[in-house]
Amino acid sequence: MKRTYMIAAAMVASLTAGSALAAVTPSKPKAPSAAAAAMAATPAPDLTPQEKAGCGAVLVILGKVATSYPQVFASKGADGRGMQFVLEAFGAKGRTMMDEAFEDGAQKGVKASKVYEDGLDFLFENVKPAEGESAEAAGKRAGVALLQRCTGIEAG
Repeated sequence: MKRTYMIAAAMVASLTAGSALAAVTPSKPKAPSAAAAAMAATPAPDLTPQEKAGCGAVLVILGKVATSYPQVFASKGADGRGMQFVLEAFGAKGRTMMDEAFEDGAQKGVKASKVYEDGLDFLFENVKPAEGESAEAAGKRAGVALLQRCTGIEAG
């Protein structure tokens, strides 16, 4: 059952990343370094350990998509490379968040698997569709909300 949830989380992350990033990423980045500067200027949100674990998992998945499928980004030219760079940076940020969540859990005597499951619970609470909301609309809403919460980047 938990494996199904992880697959669903990966699908939500990959399906919503494009629309969420389009809302927060300039349409024509000048260079990957401009995206890095924008991310560095964004203050880190104050997250609970549960949020860090869940956000970290999503951001690591996005980073893995960027490194595992470079051909998808290469086909989009400079815009694609800029997006790939941002997703790779999200992956690095996600690994740090997960490490912090696991360290916090270890200090409290909580096993890493429980910290991870609690993080997934946080994610699934935030991606539930509202009554009458289509799956596509829920995915877009949840993607933008999670991206904002997990990175501190506000959609314009």
